[in-house]
Amino acid sequence: MVSGFTTLYHEKELFSLIAEGDEKAFEELFHLYVPKIQPVIKKMVSSETIAEDIIQDIFLNIWVNRERLTEIESPSNWIFKIVYNRSYTWLRHQSVRSKASVRIIGEQPDLSHTNFTEENVLFSETARIVKEAIHQLPPKTKKIYELSREAGLKNPEIAAKLDISVQTVKNTLANAGKSVKTYLAGKGIIIPMILIAYYLQ
Repeated sequence: MVSGFTTLYHEKELFSLIAEGDEKAFEELFHLYVPKIQPVIKKMVSSETIAEDIIQDIFLNIWVNRERLTEIESPSNWIFKIVYNRSYTWLRHQSVRSKASVRIIGEQPDLSHTNFTEENVLFSETARIVKEAIHQLPPKTKKIYELSREAGLKNPEIAAKLDISVQTVKNTLANAGKSVKTYLAGKGIIIPMILIAYYLQ
């Protein structure tokens, strides 16, 4: 059984590595936390697609602002603070603030001492360029992306709808990821492949 201290030490070590730009550490953090936060976000927003969007938003924010990760004393509390803030923001934009308040009260841990900064210019600009990179994909590739990410279809469903093989769908999305990464690099932006793949799944 892993102790809380050991877990905290490991997560702080991951944060330190990510702060230095270590993509492997970021990928490990991603796989560690997505299963934990996905059901929480989905329960709050009542939509798997929106939950995935919020997860993208959270991890892109973490990566873009990675230099400050060494200042975080409790990675888990910090991440869940972002989870609740992002989910609450989405609900507020949907004009259901009162409903959001009821859901958050009783679920949200006491994180009043967590120093969380909302959207900043760097994050917003990076998110805009990621969307720009996706929009520049070839028509066929973009169609597959839209069916996968926006319509929520699985690879076999996309293959059947477009009368192509499942492998073609997989290859197209993989190539799209490489194309997006190259486009971003041309803009001076480096984003871990795991995050780009999540955008394209």
